[in-house]
Amino acid sequence: MLSRELFWGIELGWITYLLGALVIAILGYLYYFKIVRWRSGQEEKASIHWKDQALQLFRNMLSQRLLDDQKTWGIMHIFVFYGFIILFLGTCTLMIDSHIGHFLFGNTFVIFKLILNTAGLLAMIGIILLFLRRYVLKTANGENNIKTLLSLVLPFLVLITGFLVEGSRLAINTGDNYGWQFWAFPVYPLVKLLQPLGRDAATTAHALSWWTHMFISFLTITALAWTKLSHIALVPLNLFYQALQPPGRLREIELSEDYFGTENLSGFTRTQLISIDACVSAGRCEINCPAFNSGKTLSPRTIMEKMQKISNSETTLVGDDIITEEELWACTTCGACQQKCPVLSNPVEKIIDLRRYQVMALGNMPQTWQGALMSLQRRGHPWNAATRSRLDWTKGMDVPVAAEKKQFDVLFWVGCTGALIDRNIKVSQAIVKLLQYCGIDFAILGNEESCTCHMARRAGDEFLYQEMAEKNCSTLNRYAFHTIITACPHCYHTLKNEYKLPDVQVLSHAVYLRELIEKDLLKIKTAAHPENTTYHDPCYYGRINGIYEQPRELCELAGVKLIENEKSRENSFCCGGGGGGIWSDDKPGTRIFETRAKQLLEQGNIETIATACPFCITMLETAVSNLEAGDVKVKDIAELLANQIQDR
Repeated sequence: MLSRELFWGIELGWITYLLGALVIAILGYLYYFKIVRWRSGQEEKASIHWKDQALQLFRNMLSQRLLDDQKTWGIMHIFVFYGFIILFLGTCTLMIDSHIGHFLFGNTFVIFKLILNTAGLLAMIGIILLFLRRYVLKTANGENNIKTLLSLVLPFLVLITGFLVEGSRLAINTGDNYGWQFWAFPVYPLVKLLQPLGRDAATTAHALSWWTHMFISFLTITALAWTKLSHIALVPLNLFYQALQPPGRLREIELSEDYFGTENLSGFTRTQLISIDACVSAGRCEINCPAFNSGKTLSPRTIMEKMQKISNSETTLVGDDIITEEELWACTTCGACQQKCPVLSNPVEKIIDLRRYQVMALGNMPQTWQGALMSLQRRGHPWNAATRSRLDWTKGMDVPVAAEKKQFDVLFWVGCTGALIDRNIKVSQAIVKLLQYCGIDFAILGNEESCTCHMARRAGDEFLYQEMAEKNCSTLNRYAFHTIITACPHCYHTLKNEYKLPDVQVLSHAVYLRELIEKDLLKIKTAAHPENTTYHDPCYYGRINGIYEQPRELCELAGVKLIENEKSRENSFCCGGGGGGIWSDDKPGTRIFETRAKQLLEQGNIETIATACPFCITMLETAVSNLEAGDVKVKDIAELLANQIQDR
């Protein structure tokens, strides 16, 4: 009857148990140093939701959904992942069969071997194709060092030697117990090759391949600590801690005499240090980074790689030797690296922590940012040259102010740009026109409103953010309302995800206006002459908060001919205005906003670029002007609707 004896044909096979214990001890010893490195970081303030985080971890692991956009190469990784999972479970099953109760015989054994051989073959195919991608086609990112090479070669050798053991065993014994069966199809050629050489040659090949297989297997286990194979242990750990982290939300920190941001590795939290080590240099961050793809020196991948190589936790990170200031300030915090990273390493939060130390401890920042932050401190908004008050734009519109009404249904959070910059005032006026048309009971804060400091926080000034957040929350708590709407994605994200407003619903103007149309309060007529229009997704509406459909629906309801850009929705490209980028003075050839405008204009005869963010409007209008793109207009979705209101 078909079955398999443990250590068949092998003398002193029991020694492998001692070797296995030694290997586990070595692995533990190597990981001890990693744990010491992690524990040098700041203690995490957030609580752990064990059940929810574990469930999300298993969903991510089993579905491999974070590899979805890599298509072919993602499938190859799935082959390797599930191949080795099945082989590992098969080894455990074999140990149970040998030491606890014998059940692998007959048809059960046939099915067992068929599954394992198929899994091993698929894993081999996956490794071969991944090797070709990196070393022949050279389309993979990251360093091609010896550790990267061994992370492919060692698992491949484990599989090859495993099949050699199987084939030589079958070549030795062709009787009922180990005769050729269909389940051994991957090693059939080897069986036919060894059988003519005789039993002695096959026996020697079996013993040699068996011990080689065990040696390479044990070496591969230790490699879980010193090659890229470490991601097998580190990625699940990182995914567990990152599982419930909302995109774009920064962790809460307590400023003190001991902490003003991150100067070195010990300034990061322990989970952040784990995520640094979990980075596999896949390069998805780099491929999708707007700064990198616009000619800037920043690469999120190399930032993570540089920090991985540092052995001393007290080494200063920002400087010419490791992370340059040019790299640090180039990030727009768009979240593309976080969204596309297959292991959720999140370079953005590390960059912001490093900025905090530069700004709050050293007073170091780009010169063009200094005026904006000083204006925020003195005047409550970043526009140093603005001479208007926050109520000037309302003249002649009969806009209600919260201080006069006290109680109302909806608070329209106008934002600094919407209240003080001429171009964006038109958007605020369009929204008021729509609200008044629908008879909404609303008000604005007017001169009581201050900047949410979304930009200041991501620029590194956490102190200013916390001070302004406390002031704004105190102001909001003075009035009775149930909904906040805003036309600024940065204000929206901060009010919704980072301020503590538990009893208030925060909505983007896109979502709220769509609801008004659904309730038949806002009636829109179709444009007589539909313009070719493409929609640009603001990062903090789309990628960060998942608002994709409503803005497009509003564009179509306004009667435009919507042309979807190749880089849109989840694959959209930042305008360059986020993270303080709107205050930067970029050199020609490295301007993200010009790169983005070229992308938007390359598909067809585009007449209008629609968007839903004041910074995107500013950046894209500047780009259209610089590129001399003719009569192309940049409009907010509220402006499109306001021009198409039906008569009462």
